[in-house]
Amino acid sequence: MFKRILSYAGVGGIALALMSGAMAATKIKLGYSASTAFANAYVAADQGLFAKHGLDVEMILVPNSSTTPAALIADSLQIGPPTAPVTLQAMENGLDLVILGGGGITDRNASEVGVLAREGSGIKTAKDFEGKKVGTPGLNAFLHVMFREWMTRNGADWKKTTFVESPFAQLGDVMKAGQVDAVVTGDPFKTRALEAKQGYLVANYVSDMGDGIATGWFVASRKWATQNKEAAKAFQTALNEATALAKKDPAVLRKAIGAYIKLPEGVLAQVQLPALQPDVTPEQINDWSKICVSQGLTKKPTDPARVLWK
Repeated sequence: MFKRILSYAGVGGIALALMSGAMAATKIKLGYSASTAFANAYVAADQGLFAKHGLDVEMILVPNSSTTPAALIADSLQIGPPTAPVTLQAMENGLDLVILGGGGITDRNASEVGVLAREGSGIKTAKDFEGKKVGTPGLNAFLHVMFREWMTRNGADWKKTTFVESPFAQLGDVMKAGQVDAVVTGDPFKTRALEAKQGYLVANYVSDMGDGIATGWFVASRKWATQNKEAAKAFQTALNEATALAKKDPAVLRKAIGAYIKLPEGVLAQVQLPALQPDVTPEQINDWSKICVSQGLTKKPTDPARVLWK
């Protein structure tokens, strides 16, 4: 009888262990850039929405999004924030990536992204950037590519401008020191630079491009998404819920931004909250594909049906 009880106990222990393993949260290393374009992920992490859907998410700051595609393929990140140009270039070069969901989108009334110039530079219009040196947080990344598109649409030749890469947090200091004539930047660093009088605003050039262009999205390797379909779906669900919560309660959104982009309270209070859209559309892929082809970053159009994960 005693042996039978032990046997039952052993079976019960094994069953509990199996149940525990089945219920264990899927671990995800989620890379993010220090930008409000990824703020719905901040909300999902800060408000426990990832955990609610069975995900154990570790948020990892990525200083340069151009390194993200390789990190996704190597599985050192499971989900990451490569900018649209970086993503489409990586895909064309053979990296099998998929877009799981979206973050920020452009809003013609927004002011969180802009180009700042140093005092004495004489820069007032798009044409004035010709012959000048402009700092950007990433060559051929979102801010850089969109600025070149803005110059083109405003009758300027971006090929006559020299672009220099520098980390987000250092752009204002680099400009104030006279190493560049202007910088393209986004909040919270744009607000911080203006507060510190490191330069003046020339244009909120991204909002000038119109509404609805994807400013941030979340990417995974196709291999990971295929092998972790439930986790990929859970991520999308959490992102949808976080976006809805952010729209409903701006205080929650601002708090989450402060949690993942370390800012003084005074600066955080003035940061413009982003427009967010958790679903990336075929039209948004097509918009970016046209821009990348026109600038010679990619050679052929990207097929939305292939790159959007459903």
